[in-house]
Amino acid sequence: LVPIVEPEILLDGEHGIERTFEVAQKVWAEVFFYLAENNVLFEGILLKPSMVTPGAECKDKASPQQVAEYTLKLLYSRIPPAVPGIMFLSGGQSEVEATENLNAMNQKPHPW
Repeated sequence: LVPIVEPEILLDGEHGIERTFEVAQKVWAEVFFYLAENNVLFEGILLKPSMVTPGAECKDKASPQQVAEYTLKLLYSRIPPAVPGIMFLSGGQSEVEATENLNAMNQKPHPW
């Protein structure tokens, strides 16, 4: 059995990408604290997060480069290196938006 960890952050609202990043940092810190507290082996999980994007009703849309920058910054700061895989949710994005954002992330170096 492989636990799939899905820290859900609802993107309802008018908040910007910076606020999503701040909330995600706190949520992910708590998730990994409690995984460690319960002796969950990080090497044996898969992470299924959403990307860091502005709220669905935000007037300032983020570019794929901004989504990649914030999402990767969050991953580098909060995800233990032992986590072997990350599977992204589209999080309400269109197929095109999700693909462009994933492509922007894949242009950057990352250990996963």
